[in-house]
Amino acid sequence: MSEWIIGIIGLLVGVIGISLGSIIGIYIKKTDKVLSFLLGLTGGFMMFIVSFHLFPEAFYIGGVLNVILGVTIGILVIIILETLLDKLSCFVSIKTGAILGLSVAIHSIPEGMALGSTLVGISDFGLVLTMAMLLHNIPEGMSISLPLSMNKIKTWKIMLFSVLVGMTTGIGAYIGAYLGNISNTVISLCLASAGGIMLYIVCDELIPTGKTLHRGRFSSIGTVVGFILGIVLYFK
Repeated sequence: MSEWIIGIIGLLVGVIGISLGSIIGIYIKKTDKVLSFLLGLTGGFMMFIVSFHLFPEAFYIGGVLNVILGVTIGILVIIILETLLDKLSCFVSIKTGAILGLSVAIHSIPEGMALGSTLVGISDFGLVLTMAMLLHNIPEGMSISLPLSMNKIKTWKIMLFSVLVGMTTGIGAYIGAYLGNISNTVISLCLASAGGIMLYIVCDELIPTGKTLHRGRFSSIGTVVGFILGIVLYFK
């Protein structure tokens, strides 16, 4: 699969996922239970990918040291981006939805790299990973559209903004595919970095946010369902 095709897949994943989330944020009546379940579902799906595909494949190709180095690189990338965004939000006075959109756009680049490098390294795993990325992008799209719609921004402007934000996933996917084609060592590092990025997102954002929204069992049930869904989709 060429870098351009993988880039287009990443573009579609980002645009469709973010746009679906934006539509939900604009039109669908939202409850804390539903959002909590959705975040848990996404987290469980991503945990399945990390545990049974990204880390094992990276270990098989490059060994344990490559996996440790790749995970470290992935987590450091996310932490640096979050630090820069925190500083930006302190000095730039713009609407919450806009700053969230910028945050999602920047985060989508390394997430797209995770998608691109994985499609190069694990060619038979495209459907499951694509589904996971789509699920992950839905709550992010909701986080963008909610504050914008509350501020009476026109629907078409919100959707256009969401599409632009989602396009950055395609850029990241192309970069990840290009790097992944260099050598097995680079593929191993990219896969491990992808796993580190996903693991950090699940532990730092998805599960804590789901529990904060609703302290009941909906987030935990969603996590288990998401994990099982990954098994069903891959081993069907």
